[in-house]
Amino acid sequence: MSEPSVNVLDVGAQIPSGQPLKKAESIGRRGALRRAAALGLTGWGAFTQGAQAAPPKSVSADVDPSSLLRKLVDRLTFGSTAAELAQANSLGYQGYLEYQLNLTNAGEDPAVMAALNQPVGTGLFPWINATNSALRTQFNLNSASVASSLYDSTIFRSIFSRLQLRERMVEFWSDHFSIDINAEQCRWLKVIDDRSVIRANAMGSFEALLNASARSAAMLTYLDNDVSRVNFINENYGRELLELHTISVNGGYTEADVIAVARCLTGWTWWNNNPPQPDDSGTFRYNNGNHDNNAKTLSPIFNLANPGQNLIIPAGGGQNDTQTVLNILVAHPNTANFIATKLCRRFIGEDCPTAVISAVAAAYLSTTPKGDIKTMLRVIFNPNVLADATPRLKRPTHLIASALRRILPSTANVTAFSTLRSFYFACGQLPFNWSPPDGYPDTNQYWTGLVLPRWNFCAAAVTNGSASSGGINGVTFDTATLNAFFPNETTRDQIVATLNTKLFSGAWPMAEQNAVRSFLPVGVMSTTNRRDAIGLALSAPSFQYV
Repeated sequence: MSEPSVNVLDVGAQIPSGQPLKKAESIGRRGALRRAAALGLTGWGAFTQGAQAAPPKSVSADVDPSSLLRKLVDRLTFGSTAAELAQANSLGYQGYLEYQLNLTNAGEDPAVMAALNQPVGTGLFPWINATNSALRTQFNLNSASVASSLYDSTIFRSIFSRLQLRERMVEFWSDHFSIDINAEQCRWLKVIDDRSVIRANAMGSFEALLNASARSAAMLTYLDNDVSRVNFINENYGRELLELHTISVNGGYTEADVIAVARCLTGWTWWNNNPPQPDDSGTFRYNNGNHDNNAKTLSPIFNLANPGQNLIIPAGGGQNDTQTVLNILVAHPNTANFIATKLCRRFIGEDCPTAVISAVAAAYLSTTPKGDIKTMLRVIFNPNVLADATPRLKRPTHLIASALRRILPSTANVTAFSTLRSFYFACGQLPFNWSPPDGYPDTNQYWTGLVLPRWNFCAAAVTNGSASSGGINGVTFDTATLNAFFPNETTRDQIVATLNTKLFSGAWPMAEQNAVRSFLPVGVMSTTNRRDAIGLALSAPSFQYV
């Protein structure tokens, strides 16, 4: 059943945390999006297209991969651009997929690398490259500056990095191994986790990721394992390790298993006070004095060699108790299926055929180390699989990045992030700010209730000037940028044709084209008309989906 239309003047709409939108985040002075609602561009019936799509019953027969190039680029990046599409057309379907799978920092845009590698304490992201001890010192002086460096560099990379598939996988694993940056000391520990756990392994293997995450100071403190010790067991990390990170809530474990795994994890902590060396701060530490060295019994689902019997972890195993559990979990078929299901949902859709999920799970189990990420992605992006992929509503991080990737010509157009950050927050997805350990939701239905802040962003993105005049501080969409977007267009037909090319790669539905065309005047376009046209197109239902 479709939802009722939304009144775009209702700025009391709620974001997921239940906090109302701020006045500064309401629709800009021109009211373009208010008029868009009257045109039917943003009614709920259109906006929720694909949210209830019927699952495909099988994978398509062979298709022509070249016919899917735009869909491939749209799915594995944060938004296609003319340059990205040209690269795909030049390399072909498999060539472009392999290009993105194997891109390293050596292939990064020099301007992006320059911005990310400024001396510590300077530049747009002053603390992302700081040593552990320097991060801790800055956290004690100004914790917000440390968190902002991570927020802003993550946003910047999603918009401008050439390593687009890696950035999408960084986001995926950041959700899977979710850590709320506002918890305890996570404002500095999450910076370490991001660079040494998530980014270091985002295109590697799940086995490496799981082992690195289990030794992450940010994870150990976020889920209270650093205070868990023999006779005073904290079950939080043991439970989430099973439920959220590996075999899933339906994986067959028992409450007794949670306790046994938590006992195995005792003593796994991090160097907080008095580290051996200053830069040992925020690194893994095993404290044998806190470990429960008694025998542990796990149910038969953990006994991969003999699933008819309980698994006994003998007494005296020390640190190896946890490693035994991790080795079992990473090789478990339920883990393979859980990871495959989540990956397929992210890139193909909530209705991905079970045959595809099974094939990805088989690929996970076939590799050494387990869960080779590139191998799984090659199965997911098989042309016959992608051909049937149903529309995915862009989550806010995807929407904002895709819009800015289309309308901003270079990194020089973004020089500050605080106001841009506020739009991520208003839309409900500021990176690393999801409080529960399950990561931001990944369903179309969840995000369809957050239309208004999306429209606010689209209006602000194309407004010249500061936030006080309806724009975004630090994001430049001045007259020169506007003229570069519309170099010769003077009529509404020309405007709409360019929007179709530059924002939709020629695939903009005619009904939406006609709605924007009807909104624009018949005569020569003013600067305001041209800005409004871009804002309206970015707000159109088809731009909200991928």
